[in-house]
Parts: sequence; structure tokens; C-alpha cells
Amino acid sequence: MFYTELTFHISPYVEDIADAIIAELGDLGYDSFSYSDDGFKAYIPSKNFNEEQVKSLEILSFFQSLYTITWEKAEIENQDWNKIWEENFTPILVQDRILVRAGFHPTIENIEHEIIIDPKMSFGTGHHATTALMLETILDMKPDFSGKKVLDMGCGTGILSIMAAQAGAQSVTGIDIDEWAYNNAMENIATNNMNNIRVLIGDATLLNGVEHYDIILANINRNILLNDMPAYVKVLNDNGYLIMSGFYTEDLPVICEKAELLQLTYQSNKVKDNWTATVFHKNDFSRKVTG
Repeated sequence: MFYTELTFHISPYVEDIADAIIAELGDLGYDSFSYSDDGFKAYIPSKNFNEEQVKSLEILSFFQSLYTITWEKAEIENQDWNKIWEENFTPILVQDRILVRAGFHPTIENIEHEIIIDPKMSFGTGHHATTALMLETILDMKPDFSGKKVLDMGCGTGILSIMAAQAGAQSVTGIDIDEWAYNNAMENIATNNMNNIRVLIGDATLLNGVEHYDIILANINRNILLNDMPAYVKVLNDNGYLIMSGFYTEDLPVICEKAELLQLTYQSNKVKDNWTATVFHKNDFSRKVTG
């Protein structure tokens, strides 16, 4: 498989501008990103690349009146990817409790959680704010994961599935629409010696209501979340939690509005670099108050 690499240059460089463009590219199917000193690189399977879609992005037109933004494209083969991510992937610490590293990085003694990720072309290394926020939220809710069934929508590298399993989940199901992500997640799950995680290729249409979950993780993007939230709620057990990220703080009201329509209760949210992760609770309507 060939991938198309877009290299963006932003002058003067502002990370929030890069993140805003990345969010729009994510909606177009770009599934991996790496930052540079003056911009970022974005990757998409070449068969899905549409140059006119990129040129017509409204967010580019808007920001180009304030910043100098240029981009160029290149085609790369799978075998080039190892070199690319090794050059860009550095270990990260989340709340000094989770170490996310590649297999060639040294470990840290006495770390509470260690996740080994070889990301290849899949999104989710912990470097992006949304992944870090989801990891932090799992840490905050760690007791709630013990013995629970967890669903990880848009699992990417499998990083959140692995963290959920390490937090004590009884079983984890990861779903991603991309075959490359599926293969990468399976490799990372094996590397981390996890035997209670399964991965499926597909999207929310796989959620047929036969299997239900206590906690659902979804780090995707605003539009997909809004579209798929009804499917998530149908397979979420009463008293379960829906934890989502992949959208900006200004999108939180519309996410909350949709959640309220689905009879979910807002619990909390975290913010990092204008991205947010939020937790909703599904009430148990079978319990009646008697007096």
C-alpha cells in the first residue's frame, strides 16, 4: 500500500493553527500526523487522496489571510514508514504514571503503566492532545474499569484498548475502519502481552445490539461522534460511561446537547490545547423511586 504524505508549513508557526487544520484533515480520512518546527505532516492512503478536497478546505482559506500556509505532497511506501516514525516518535509520560514508548526506547523503572506502541500508519501514540486526554481520563476513572467490558471505537494503534486492559477491564473490543490500523493494533496488543483484547474491522454499524458494554471510548472527531452516538448508547449498559474526545472545547455544547437528547448525563471534561475529552453517564431508568 502507498501513502500520500502532505507537508504543511505555517509562518509564523502556531500549534493551535496546526491542530485546527489537522482536525479538518482527520475528517477527510487522514489517519496519522507528525509535528515539525514549522508545521506538520499528514498521511492518508494514496487511494483515498483527493487534492481538490485539500485545496478547498475553508479553514485554509480563513487562516491564509492571517498566516502564510504552504503544503506539498509526496508518495511513500510502507517500508519507508518505519524510518519516518522512528525519526518523529519520542517517548511520553502522562501524569508521570503512564510511559508510552516504542520498542527501541528504554523503559523507566517503577512506572505504574507502560505501553509499547509501534505506530506505523495508525493514529494514537499519546503525542496528540486528544489521546493524552483520553489516557488521563482512564487514569482518573481507573477503579471504574475494574472487571468491566470496554469498547474502543476508532482504536487506531490500540493504545486506549491497552490502557483500559491495564486499568483492569475484564475484556476490551477495539473497532477501526482501517485495515492497516487493525493490523497495527493487533501487533501492539501482542507486544504488550494483552490476551483480553480483540479488534474488529468496521465502524458503528457493527454495533448490532447483541453485545453490550460498561464503558465506551471514542476518540474520533466531532462529526462522526455526533452521527454515531445513538449507536453507542444502544450498546451501553445502564450506569455505564461514554468517554469521548476528538473535538474542540467550542464543540462541547453541541456534543452535550446530543448527549442530553440521548438521555446521557454530563459528568466532567478535560481540556488540553483547546481539545477536550468528556465523560457522560447513562442513567439506570429501571430503578424507580418509591415513597
